[in-house]
Amino acid sequence: MLAIERQEQIVSQIRRNGAVRIHELTKQFGVSVETIRRDLLELERQDCLHRVHGGAVGIAVAKQYHRLEERTEENPQKKEELSEYAAGLIREGDVLMVDSGSTAIAFAKMLAEEFERLTVITYSLHVFEILKKKEGFTLYLCAGAYLRDENAFCGQWALQMLEQFHAKTAFLFPSAISLQNGIMDYDQELYHLQRAMMKHADRSVFLADSDKFEKSALLKLADVNEAVTFVTDSGLRKEILELYQENGIEMIRGEQKQ
Repeated sequence: MLAIERQEQIVSQIRRNGAVRIHELTKQFGVSVETIRRDLLELERQDCLHRVHGGAVGIAVAKQYHRLEERTEENPQKKEELSEYAAGLIREGDVLMVDSGSTAIAFAKMLAEEFERLTVITYSLHVFEILKKKEGFTLYLCAGAYLRDENAFCGQWALQMLEQFHAKTAFLFPSAISLQNGIMDYDQELYHLQRAMMKHADRSVFLADSDKFEKSALLKLADVNEAVTFVTDSGLRKEILELYQENGIEMIRGEQKQ
């Protein structure tokens, strides 16, 4: 097989699956690791992909921004599924920080169903309204300027209150994730609050449905590295899952239903 034919097939797989792994490509084409690396280098020069450790990912496309009421209607089953898997990271009595957004609503409903005693710090009015019905929950609402579009509080007052706390786990809900570009979101009003949550928790866990991987957004919250954990649904492609794992990223994915 000519190099150009092999490279065309690699590009096709990237478009179909979002990622390729060097190990799998060497077996598929019966060539050396060095040959595949040269192919990926040439394709990167042509802006067909981005090389990462262990393979390559597609060029991250921008995730379209939608208002909260629209996002709430998107992928409800995926949000419910990944929220259930995130429950496995929580124990009764834990202290949590919870971000805002449409996935936060599904996550808060899961907390209310599965736990009787938690301390939750949030700036999301949706999260607060869902959890206030639980008598065993201790809630802290970091209030400041009201951000109507996100039904959340923001600004310096909310940030100052948030920074007085420390949590075991911060649960955040980004708009896009990319090995090359990092963990990203859109809302500039909430950016500093999200960053503060990551700073004031022992562990940061990012819940994102499978459609958000290898996408891009306006603001970078953090790098994708060994310090973060992702929870996603069973729809995440195997190629992307394995490539992230090969880069040392902790990935918790729902199981594919038979």
